[in-house]
Amino acid sequence: MALALVAYPNLLAFLSARHRWDQWNAFMLGNTALSLALLGYALRAGLWPALWGHVTGGGVLLGGVAGLIPLAVILVAMFMPGQLGRDIVASGIGDISTDHFLFRVAVQVAFATVMCEEFLFRGLLQVLLVRATAPWPAVLLDAAVFGLWHVTLQYNGFKSQRGAARWAAATGGSGVYTLLGLLLATVRQAAGGLLAAIVAHGILDVCMFIGMYVRRRQLIR
Repeated sequence: MALALVAYPNLLAFLSARHRWDQWNAFMLGNTALSLALLGYALRAGLWPALWGHVTGGGVLLGGVAGLIPLAVILVAMFMPGQLGRDIVASGIGDISTDHFLFRVAVQVAFATVMCEEFLFRGLLQVLLVRATAPWPAVLLDAAVFGLWHVTLQYNGFKSQRGAARWAAATGGSGVYTLLGLLLATVRQAAGGLLAAIVAHGILDVCMFIGMYVRRRQLIR
């Protein structure tokens, strides 16, 4: 499962760049199809109760706090003068247009990115890893797979870089996603349910995506 989750997005991102597909549309369709297929598997295998886990007020609060902390760090870095803010915007949204903004935020980010990735990683994969190893090794493995999921996506985002510099930027960006994966997997494990990780990821990605649009408008004036 882990190998499949590493291979799928990197191949799709490579094909998107090679054939000049809209990468957001490609992943919206791909993530939805993959999640539906694996949801069917999870239901047939009786994994859904363990996958969803428990929903508690404390878990939801933990997810909210866990999403707001990295969001604050990223927004500060993004809006600071200098190249770092440009690189964050480039790696996140590149040169995609602002057309259908609400569709992009609600469907492509909130659903196809947040919901689908949390189901795949902090849901199905983490449950399978916990059963195969132990909770905290599973958290570390889940984080590593989540980071590797983003390698080619990050490489595609840093179009302004060339050669080794581009690979260095992509590696650094993937490392950041590994840390994010570690945070989300820890939240899911500590809260005992998937909803906490969805809340954390949703707050982070939706607000960060909006911030990237605002920052890019400032940069191109």
